[in-house]
Amino acid sequence: MEITVNDILKLDGFKNARVVAGESGMTNIVNNASLMEVPDIFPYVDANSLLITTLYPVYNNEAATQELIPRLAMLGLSGICIKPSRYVDEIPQVMMEQAEKFGFPIIELDEGANLSKLVSEILDLSLNKHISILKFRNYVHEHLMDLFLRGEDVDSLVDNLAKLVDFPVILLDYELNIVCASKDLDSHDISIKSEGTGREGFKVKVNESEYAEESYIKHSIKAGQTKFGYIVLLKGEVNNQNLTVAVEQASLLIASAFYKNYAVMEKEKTFQDSFIRDILQGKMHSQIEAVNKARAFGWSLEFPQVTMVLKVLHEDEKKKKDAYEYILDSRMIEIILEEKGIVTRKKFKSVYIDDSLVLFINVIFMNRVKENVIEVGKLIIEKLKGTAIIGVGISNIVEGISSFPLAYEEAHNSLLSGAVLSKDSFVSHYDDYKVFNIIKEVGNRGVLEKFLDDKLGRLLEYDKTTDMRLMDTLNALIKENFNARKAAARLFIHYNTLRYRLERIRELGIDLENGFEIGELVLAYNIYLWLMAIEE
Repeated sequence: MEITVNDILKLDGFKNARVVAGESGMTNIVNNASLMEVPDIFPYVDANSLLITTLYPVYNNEAATQELIPRLAMLGLSGICIKPSRYVDEIPQVMMEQAEKFGFPIIELDEGANLSKLVSEILDLSLNKHISILKFRNYVHEHLMDLFLRGEDVDSLVDNLAKLVDFPVILLDYELNIVCASKDLDSHDISIKSEGTGREGFKVKVNESEYAEESYIKHSIKAGQTKFGYIVLLKGEVNNQNLTVAVEQASLLIASAFYKNYAVMEKEKTFQDSFIRDILQGKMHSQIEAVNKARAFGWSLEFPQVTMVLKVLHEDEKKKKDAYEYILDSRMIEIILEEKGIVTRKKFKSVYIDDSLVLFINVIFMNRVKENVIEVGKLIIEKLKGTAIIGVGISNIVEGISSFPLAYEEAHNSLLSGAVLSKDSFVSHYDDYKVFNIIKEVGNRGVLEKFLDDKLGRLLEYDKTTDMRLMDTLNALIKENFNARKAAARLFIHYNTLRYRLERIRELGIDLENGFEIGELVLAYNIYLWLMAIEE
């Protein structure tokens, strides 16, 4: 428990002392005590120190007297003890007023007070407190270390910490999801409410009781650069430094337990990644064998499935790495799928392969598969808004193990198609952009460029020399199925303006009435988009 000015007044040497000003600061913490023997005391005192003086160094210096209290308060001292009568008849009124203003306690000592003994009493109290804390820290460490060495799990460590301190304890992951809680909370409804300031600010609700930040002790659980989460002790209004020490000790051992599990998981992940590569490369031919192997990695592989490829579209490699780590460590995608009731964790798998995340989603009980999976992609993008530009490519439905290589290629191709059409985050389904997959397969770029020049070359040249924006007009017409009125509305121009532009397009030799010609125009426009994208 912290020592305060109130506690100091309970010492034997202070039994005749009285507070004469600044009573609102009586809960100020006291860690040390100093005698004031020189006027320029300020460089030699520390925060949370109680100054003891006769005012001799400043009693005949009005300026020094007037600045003493404000300077000490600014430096964070706990208060000042003054023994009057020898050099000053009474404590100056200006100091009393300043003490009230700053909430800085002035304690008047009696004539018989021995200043050196008072300092010693305070230091002894502080030392005893420190020794007590060290003993408690060792006690907590030894007790929890014994459990750790016996192989007890994280749940057991949390529950035993709660028993040691006699307060409930909650363990959170890095995203503030509840991992476990002490048994005294078993029958209670626990929730975490974010304060809108990231992971640092949150409230803990237990049934109808709410714990704000000042009502709990929180400590990070991390090993090296890896952050696992937080340990939270619900202390209520109790302020005891031993509680903080206990939480700190527990966090070290829980971090060790997490890291041990993490190391095992990393080894398993290596085998898992190799297995999934075999699936995507068509090396796994037996569906029964694949299902059994997947089960060993905690994956309930069932069909039908959908393959999704998620790529962070960022040139900065560090930011890209940070984004992937955040997605994986936070289990963000699993949480989205579970919250939407799409699939449980065991029926979903994600793996980092070739600078992208490959996601396998079980859609066996999903209605409107395409729409729901696209919605998942959009939710992922929304969660990462402002963090990174994300591209999501989605395959058609996978009916069996042999279809995974094709689905992986479809997801990749739809990702590439989406990148052609968008400079921001996007979700792209293979069915929506099949034309780009055909264009991509044309290996000879010269063939594509010649077709584009034959069909739209005159429009492109015209746009370079005028502000008519005929290519934008063609784009609007394509998107509105060549409905001129809707195209004008899309472009935010008058219908007559669009009619004028259509006339210019016709004058450039482009037939907008022939169905076959229109089909070739649409293909040429898609080739134009494709070539523009790969150039960039």
